[in-house]
Amino acid sequence: MAMVFGRLTSSTLTLRGRVAEQIREAILSGTLREGEKIVERKLASQFGTSLAVVREAIIQLESEGFITKWPNASTHVTKLSPVEIDKIFACREVFEGFAVEEASRLATPQNIESLKALFLEMVDAARAQDSKSFIRKDLAFHEKIWELTGNEYLQSALRRIIRPLFAFSSIRVAAKRSFDLLQDANLHLPLLNTIESNDPQASRKAYQAALAEWRAMHLPLVNATKSNGPQAAILEEATEPFAESCG
Repeated sequence: MAMVFGRLTSSTLTLRGRVAEQIREAILSGTLREGEKIVERKLASQFGTSLAVVREAIIQLESEGFITKWPNASTHVTKLSPVEIDKIFACREVFEGFAVEEASRLATPQNIESLKALFLEMVDAARAQDSKSFIRKDLAFHEKIWELTGNEYLQSALRRIIRPLFAFSSIRVAAKRSFDLLQDANLHLPLLNTIESNDPQASRKAYQAALAEWRAMHLPLVNATKSNGPQAAILEEATEPFAESCG
């Protein structure tokens, strides 16, 4: 795990929160790869923090689905098999489909403007071929829909189910330059339009159609040949030791 974490600009997070944010960003950017073992002592040394702080951050990330405890008690970045991805999409259709209906029923004009802004940011990232930014905006778009339900239990379940899929996708998209980000982004438009119309049934249908396309696009990523090139480029971006931001 030879990497140096960059400075986190937010001053509102606890030390545990800062460590978790840095590790989460490393996973979402592909710096930490799926299946990679997390060595807590090395992280504590690199961050310049106590082992207890790192362990608290790991527990937080495990609850979000980014990190998985294996049967031998070792900790790894979540890695998804084709069978696991199928299970996620099956759960996603039920839980997120319901969230889409609720969001469509409850969305206000202000909520719609927020979704439109996120959609446009997603499209901009896709056109720029900025996969890291695209994944963040894509996830933010979906999380906004979950938020509109006003159901914190549903939001928690969806974070647990779907965030690992986005983390996995981010790693693989970084290695598979041919992935069509703009096509992925545009699949969100019919969903956005039906939510704006406050038509839950139409929104559910638009979501189901988009979900089928997303599944077809993402399953090939499981068998994509990984390249160290994009990962190495990402590693070079993190140049400032995390400990400096905590001093």
